[in-house]
Amino acid sequence: MGGPAIPLAILGGSDLRPGLAPSGSGRLLTGYKAVDLQLEGRPLLLHLVERFRACGAFDPISVAGPARVYAGLDPGLRLIDTDADVGTNVRAVVDDFLAHHERGALAVVTCDVLPSVAELEGLMGEYRAGRPCDLWFPLVRAPRDPRELGAFGWKPEYGLVPEPGRPAVRILPGHLVIADPRALRLDLFYRLTHAAYRTRNRPVRARQGSMLRSVLLGLLLQDLRHLFALRPPVLTWTVLRNGLALARELRAGGQTRAEFERRVGRIVLSARHRRAHPERGVRMPIVEAIGMAADIDTDEEARAIGARPAPAAGAE
Repeated sequence: MGGPAIPLAILGGSDLRPGLAPSGSGRLLTGYKAVDLQLEGRPLLLHLVERFRACGAFDPISVAGPARVYAGLDPGLRLIDTDADVGTNVRAVVDDFLAHHERGALAVVTCDVLPSVAELEGLMGEYRAGRPCDLWFPLVRAPRDPRELGAFGWKPEYGLVPEPGRPAVRILPGHLVIADPRALRLDLFYRLTHAAYRTRNRPVRARQGSMLRSVLLGLLLQDLRHLFALRPPVLTWTVLRNGLALARELRAGGQTRAEFERRVGRIVLSARHRRAHPERGVRMPIVEAIGMAADIDTDEEARAIGARPAPAAGAE
């Protein structure tokens, strides 16, 4: 598949407080969707693992979730025992990776998407074409007709200009990220991941305030530590300036993909790493992989892919 296999972690935590969905979009699901939903008589997680294995680019594959839920589900699946908020679960994944790998990239995907093997192979082709990079996150081109998304059509879309001089396209965020954890501002990355997940189905303006509030105190404390270490206390200013610009430009819909990548890099990559490796940075390709954007949040979306609730324990 062009290079060494990439360790993959599937986030299998619960969603006990999923927030609100627009009227008519269905009932929001809670709990451990990876096992609470079944497709063709098997937990959703096993279908996802099967497709990532068939792609041939990922090994080992782990699930990050509570052992009481996932133990024994698949003998070839590693278990990272964690059961907290998304940011804490991602921290557990990164800690596990750093304990077993001296270098390289880590892939993380949510448990509630079901991309096809062909989509995964196409995504990995895009990833290989974009190397070297520190963080790779696909943006999925939305259909021109929102009705093509069916039950998933209520998801927020964003406007982005693929290249200077070209018209903006509508995009949906993918749910796979490949990154070198050693290049990241990890504490900030965990907080942003948690805030981004909690606000994922809200408009840009509402997400902006929530995400800034979730990271501001940590930024100020980090800058205070920098000050005592006689280092410039510029982290708060860097993150706020680029974060506010990102939100403003996403609302306007005129931001180029290259500018988007540059601003994200200034937020999540450490300044020291950026200076040492200016050729790397962030890659956010616009791809055709709707299965990677169609995360299952509602019962209507689950039915749309043929998934059903798992039988209750003891049911015939």
